[in-house]
Amino acid sequence: MPLYIVRWHVGPLPTTLLETLILLTCALYALALLRHRAPLPRRTPYDIPIAIFLVAGAVGIFVAPDHRAALGVYRAFLLEPVAIYYVATAVLRSTADVKPILAAGAVSACVFSLIVIVTFVGVYLSGHLAPSNAPGALGINPNAVALYLEPIAALALGFVLFASSRNSRWIASAVLAFVVAALVCTLSRGTLLAGAGLAAVAVLSVHDLRLRVGLLGTAIVGALALSQIPFVAARLANQLDLHHSTLGLRLAIWSVTLRMLKDHPLLGAGISGYQTVMAHYRTRNLHPEPYAHNIFLTTWSEVGLIGLAAFALILLGLLWRSARAFGSAPGSYRPLLWGIFAAWVVFILHGLVDSPYWKNDLSLEFWILAALEVVAIFGLRREPQPENQSVPPTRSDPHLAG
Repeated sequence: MPLYIVRWHVGPLPTTLLETLILLTCALYALALLRHRAPLPRRTPYDIPIAIFLVAGAVGIFVAPDHRAALGVYRAFLLEPVAIYYVATAVLRSTADVKPILAAGAVSACVFSLIVIVTFVGVYLSGHLAPSNAPGALGINPNAVALYLEPIAALALGFVLFASSRNSRWIASAVLAFVVAALVCTLSRGTLLAGAGLAAVAVLSVHDLRLRVGLLGTAIVGALALSQIPFVAARLANQLDLHHSTLGLRLAIWSVTLRMLKDHPLLGAGISGYQTVMAHYRTRNLHPEPYAHNIFLTTWSEVGLIGLAAFALILLGLLWRSARAFGSAPGSYRPLLWGIFAAWVVFILHGLVDSPYWKNDLSLEFWILAALEVVAIFGLRREPQPENQSVPPTRSDPHLAG
């Protein structure tokens, strides 16, 4: 997914290596359909809101001040990720099919996290680290790096807590260690909010009292230790002062954005039109921002009120269904569904202060996670129920024992 940074033009059209791989995947799937007439994409609970979301995005192209730029964003952030979602629901049929995806993702996350860590350490050792502006690995904004890695951390934690295999737990622990270290290197304050939410979900999800106390203690000690790191402490300074903190800046951005949306309530500013339209509303002390630093305000601005409603319906449906399915999930489904549910939690929490969808890699990550959830829930429904399911759980199961 980070391969979107490799860019070139095909004639007048800009493209990326990530887009090329997406199109190649879709072409191979289309070839399989032509040759074998299968597998067909599943019908999912999100088909109607997805259609509305795409139509609202298409309208946003015509509303936008720059139609060409809007078409590029629509293609990269909506059409192609949704296409991958349907390809994934067609070709992935069980958790056995998902395992190679998770394995490749684990390797990729570790490699990318290592690049983030090495970049940060190099800048730190050179004496050029500015706590107000962490270095960006591969030229990617560090906050965007954090938005990308947070759902991966949630997935890894799901396997640490609930995987039945010891090897799976050790592998997930290693991935989680790399990703958390990289997240610290981003110095993202939104990550602290998302991390607190993730810790709360973990503590509330386990039923073994010793494990719950251990998780709570680890979270508290980890937060205290993190706050004592000099560059982290400098980053967190003055966060309660609304006149000098990032929260104060975001409150100003949200206020001005709401003024703009009050004048354009139905259609918003159009896709990729936020900066242009906001030029008529922004005060002198606010720098131009590409998005509204809030997932709901940004989506409203990009695809209008109807598109926002469709997106919210998709997101809340994914959150609710993953939570509901986790409660009755056996075996290999349990860590995957918990990790996906936790990923939606951190998505929403960080989304309160940023825009974790409107970017090449983030939009694709969103729809891949959605596809994995759909595949897991369909597989769970086909799973034969154990004959002794009426027997109440015993205290030998650490996750079910009271």
